[in-house]
Amino acid sequence: MSHFTTETYRAKREVINFSKTLAPDDNRTEQRFVSDMIYGLLRSGSVTLKDIGAALNEDIRIINTIDRLSQHLSKPLSKQIAMNYTKRMMSKLDHDPIFLVDDSEIIKPYGKAFEALGRVRDGSDPKHDIKPGYMVTEIVGLTKREKQPVSFYSQIHSSAEEGYVSANQVLYEGLNSVLSHIRADQRPTFIFDRGYDANDLFQFMCNHEKKPYYIIRLTQKRKLKVGKHWISAPDLAVARKGKIRTELTFWDASHSRMINQTVYISHLKTRITAGGFPVFLVLVYGLSDTPMMLATNRPIYNKLDVQKIVWHYMSRWRIEEYFRFKKQHFDFENIRVRSLQSLNNLNQLLGYAIALVGILADKKSYSSFTGRLIVNAKALRENISFFYYQIALGLMNTLAYAREGIDRWFKRRREPQRQLSFLHMV
Repeated sequence: MSHFTTETYRAKREVINFSKTLAPDDNRTEQRFVSDMIYGLLRSGSVTLKDIGAALNEDIRIINTIDRLSQHLSKPLSKQIAMNYTKRMMSKLDHDPIFLVDDSEIIKPYGKAFEALGRVRDGSDPKHDIKPGYMVTEIVGLTKREKQPVSFYSQIHSSAEEGYVSANQVLYEGLNSVLSHIRADQRPTFIFDRGYDANDLFQFMCNHEKKPYYIIRLTQKRKLKVGKHWISAPDLAVARKGKIRTELTFWDASHSRMINQTVYISHLKTRITAGGFPVFLVLVYGLSDTPMMLATNRPIYNKLDVQKIVWHYMSRWRIEEYFRFKKQHFDFENIRVRSLQSLNNLNQLLGYAIALVGILADKKSYSSFTGRLIVNAKALRENISFFYYQIALGLMNTLAYAREGIDRWFKRRREPQRQLSFLHMV
């Protein structure tokens, strides 16, 4: 039991030290609210205010805790919070960072009271039926050490909301938001699946002042210019053969396991129909019956450059697992706040909570504390490549031993004499 007492204190300290760096120092109320939410999300593993409030274990009626959290969620969060978070998380990425872009959805089949509830295609439904819900546009960056996905932009949106322009507009706002934090000496790469194969996106990426790199998987309808002729990308693919043998390792969601696959790669210089911008067409043979077609503006000088493009693209499984983790561990689709402001605030704070899980996962090769969390998760699976579930469950199990919430951690500034007597406070 004593080791859990110490570990519970360490878990609390990790959560609160991370949370307190996000809100402005001169706004104690907001600092406390952010800490309450991140701690409550991680201890409860739930997005419902009832569960979050219960996890805080405050010495007041639970209805009062819920009401306080609900009132804060209904108001805009300080812009400084997002700025502080982004600055901190940028330091966790490579010098030339990799960002993964994708959409998901929140299905609310019985949620008539939700603000601006739209109609979305249910990606988890085998029939992909249209149902009531919201779209979620997400951009995650990969950490430099373990390539863990951490959120840099996440927006819940709906075509039914007032003043809504398009999903593309939300995407461009997200890309601009991320790029605004990129230094002049950095060159990020953004990775998109074939759902983003659109002339508008190519135009946006190629004309952006930050000159970001992109890797976009092409659809069967894409045409490219070779010499003076416009040729369909599939015709170009079947006319060539892969010459570069490459080993790929990626997550197979359908079988819940990592796959090792030998593929063959080819590439050629082309131009895209969107403005005639020069691109490399990278062709990957051996993953399916038809070659995978990738368009990129990353320079290719040698064999390794080509392989890196394919490796980068295949890292997309991490954002797919990120979405799955968000929905499964936190029951994200069970989110119950009703205004768009509250929905997006809760989603933003959940992204911060998951980012802390990502930070801990990035340390798994050398952090004894992360190792203890994985042990405390009591996971039955041994072949694990995505550790978010184990670390998040380990945090839940460890914090479950806390006899009280986090009130005293915020009183400690006024009571420095109590700093050493922490074991009874967990």
